[in-house]
Amino acid sequence: MTVLVAAASKHGATEEIATRIGADLVERGVPVEVKKLGEVDDIGRYDAFVVGSGIYLGTWLKEARRFVDVHAAELAKRSTWLFASGSIVGAPPPVDDPDALRPGLADKLVAKTGAHEHKLFGGKVDMRKLGLLEKAAVRGAHATEGDYRDWGEIDEWAAGIARQLEDR
Repeated sequence: MTVLVAAASKHGATEEIATRIGADLVERGVPVEVKKLGEVDDIGRYDAFVVGSGIYLGTWLKEARRFVDVHAAELAKRSTWLFASGSIVGAPPPVDDPDALRPGLADKLVAKTGAHEHKLFGGKVDMRKLGLLEKAAVRGAHATEGDYRDWGEIDEWAAGIARQLEDR
């Protein structure tokens, strides 16, 4: 069994989460390939999937939405987990911030892919990496610069995936 862990990431923070999830799974004996979502072309050789995206303006990145649209039927036939990174409003942002994603988006993604769940993680804001419009959006949302990713929570979620795969 090989699990594909792939994510779309604009500035690298979500990609770092995917890398961590992959490492956590390998540590628990699960064979994994970690890739940037844009580098995935053939998903037929994978037995399970962990697919993620950074969140911008309440939605997944276009590249990730396209991946789900193109591969939904195949994802639904195998064990799939979805995650997003980008909850950045608040000090610190609340866990599973209901305002980070557009209403119903997670439910639609889960329904389309048959995923076990969609997990939302805190994001990271590094103003040096943002363009002018992104900086304006961050200021408009009253977000503050910082790394809001909870690595313990990410590790725990990955451990749960490993347990579920083991039970199959």
